Amino acid sequence: MKALLTAMLLALATPALAQATLEGTMRALAATPSSRATFSEEKSIPELSSPLPSTGTLSWQAPDRLEKHTTWPAEETLRVEGDRLLLARPAQNIRQELSLDQSPEIRPFIEAIRATLAGDAATLRRYYDLSFSPEGEGWHMVMTPLSIRIRAVLQQVDIYGTGGQVRQVETRGNDGITRLKITPAP
Repeated sequence: MKALLTAMLLALATPALAQATLEGTMRALAATPSSRATFSEEKSIPELSSPLPSTGTLSWQAPDRLEKHTTWPAEETLRVEGDRLLLARPAQNIRQELSLDQSPEIRPFIEAIRATLAGDAATLRRYYDLSFSPEGEGWHMVMTPLSIRIRAVLQQVDIYGTGGQVRQVETRGNDGITRLKITPAP
């Protein structure tokens, strides 16, 4: 009887123990040294009647290399490694490289994704007020910029994931809402 009661209590307690926490999620993310995924993105701009879609690939290599390669509707590469940001649009013969230290207004946008993938809550807290909650089998993190200057452009970043994987990133800013849906590669 005692064994049955113990088994029932453990069964009831297991969902609560399995719920995601910020600390556990950051550890799971930090334990992933590299990843590849495909993405589909929709940018909803207030002036347009329908969202602008795009698709491509994402890659992450710890500790700080992140690349978003858009393949449709036009090729574009956005790569961040260390302090360097590269933007390339081959069809328009554009290649720009800049330092994040010399562009402090860009760094919070980059770190919202990069620090999340690195499991670096300390860096996220440097730029954002964080709110974290378990959701079903996954988790949801809401980031609100601490800087009033950044908040004038970016009001909120919502990141949804499961375990140590990011599944969706939604940004809300003055130029509309962008939803990036991520499908991890096998």
